[in-house]
Amino acid sequence: MSEKTIDTLVDDIYDLLDNGKAKPNQEFLFGMAAAIMDSVRKQLWFSSQTDKRPALRMSNIGKPCSRALWYEITAKIDGEPYTPQTRLKFMFGDIAEALILYLAKEAGHSVEEQQKEIEIDGIKGHLDAVIDGELVDVKSASAYGMRKFKEATLPNDDPFGYISQISGYANALGKSSGTFLAFDKSSGELATYTHHDLENTSERIASVSADMARTEPPDRAFETVLDRKDKRQKLGINCSYCSYKETCWADEGIELKFRSGRPVFFIGEAPETDEEDYGTF
Repeated sequence: MSEKTIDTLVDDIYDLLDNGKAKPNQEFLFGMAAAIMDSVRKQLWFSSQTDKRPALRMSNIGKPCSRALWYEITAKIDGEPYTPQTRLKFMFGDIAEALILYLAKEAGHSVEEQQKEIEIDGIKGHLDAVIDGELVDVKSASAYGMRKFKEATLPNDDPFGYISQISGYANALGKSSGTFLAFDKSSGELATYTHHDLENTSERIASVSADMARTEPPDRAFETVLDRKDKRQKLGINCSYCSYKETCWADEGIELKFRSGRPVFFIGEAPETDEEDYGTF
């Protein structure tokens, strides 16, 4: 194992980028290229994936809304298809992961177990890597999301279930913690956050599996929020990005408007008013 530790990983990568190397490791380069090619193939030629039956995975058991999972897995309802922009975003996330792990190797750190399959109670997943003996999950983040890793506030605001995901990997490997290696897509900044308070993955799986076995969808995980400008109820961030929002809120009705180029999903009929509607943009 490398003598370096996870605590110096970010600085060592920065130092590598600042000073370079006389000669790159060809094995590391080809490994990165293979990972990138696999990512492009997965996102671009996705038609071969359509016959796969939706199932619980380590990457989705932590999602805060079991109702959305129920629509996908139990009811087998098709959600909104990914937009080209979303597929491109996923592709760049995978490419960033491959590049960062390559840089970690070139910076002298031990990078092992890439995409190792793990399983707990029949639920499978693939971890990103073990770096210097520590479980590591690479995440691409917005500037807002990056603050959660830098300030260690992710446990208080985890809309994508990252804590459950890394807990599953850690529990499967018999580790007491997991480290996120986060990459800011806008600034290029890197940061690490090590999470020690792991969830009991078996309990989480049992709870989610029970929700999937229901004959009716679980309750909504999120309520609507008040739009201060229009004085109407609208979907919050979590529901706005959900691909099952049209199905979930069909009984209430969704009205889509755009404000400054961004979608706003209003719920129910607009209240009667003498004021002029701001309209769509």
